[in-house]
Amino acid sequence: MGAVGQILILSLMGVQLAWALVKTPSLGRSNTIDPVDMCREIKFVDASRRSATRESVLRDLCEAGVTHVELDDKMKQFAIFNLHRDNFEDAAKWHSGDAKNVIDDPYWTINDVEQLKDTKYHWYTHGLPMWPLPHQAISNTTAKSILPKKKPADWPNYGMATPVYFAAKAWRNQAWSAEEFFQQQPKNSPFKSHKDFHKLAKEVVEKVNGQQVESYSDWPFLRYSLLPMVKSMMLRNKGLCPDELYVYTRVTPCHPTEALQLTCVQAALEARNILTQAGCRATDVIVGYTQEYNNNAL
Repeated sequence: MGAVGQILILSLMGVQLAWALVKTPSLGRSNTIDPVDMCREIKFVDASRRSATRESVLRDLCEAGVTHVELDDKMKQFAIFNLHRDNFEDAAKWHSGDAKNVIDDPYWTINDVEQLKDTKYHWYTHGLPMWPLPHQAISNTTAKSILPKKKPADWPNYGMATPVYFAAKAWRNQAWSAEEFFQQQPKNSPFKSHKDFHKLAKEVVEKVNGQQVESYSDWPFLRYSLLPMVKSMMLRNKGLCPDELYVYTRVTPCHPTEALQLTCVQAALEARNILTQAGCRATDVIVGYTQEYNNNAL
């Protein structure tokens, strides 16, 4: 082999080594899913709410959300939502506040799981597959002075979630798995209040019907997180309410056998009640999806 050939081989080896040393996002969830293709056709739960601007924002949410979710043949549903300040804007705006900026972290997925030390069961790396929730890593103080001055936590204007899946055999017992997860790391907890978030996670797990996780639309992040998120956004915007709350789900939360498919509107109704509590009656709730609920989808 000539000198030129040897140089070429060494160059190729160097390129391969460089690629090997560069960490790439774990995209096993999307190897078979192209976000652009998946999010091309946006459907509206209420067709009368459709507009080009709203369709564009929901497509933004879809494309951003799918890169942060582990999706496979069994786990197909997820939701991402966004408080939108100006209804004429056709692109989603992201504000993380005091929380981790997960939307710009290509290595972060909402439903990451880890194997536990003792039982070898699995549980969610983030405690629950829902973000943000109370007692997660959202600070509520500032330490610029000797005596920290308390201030309201600045919540993100977006969040995401998947159902709490119980189907995988490796989980064995979801109650035991959750308990072991929270018991093994209280001294080095990633949560703002480990004890309180442990209590909340237990409450959420106990309320979930493991046989209907795909179709339920009573998303806990709405119940626990939407109100402080709206209040934070109003504080940042001198008392102004968001024009719209967008909720995107990959699969519509309607089950074909349910009377009048009432669960389709459950998320919107719950969000409307919470927005009213926050004094934002005029905020529109826009719910969209890309796939119908059917046996092939779920």
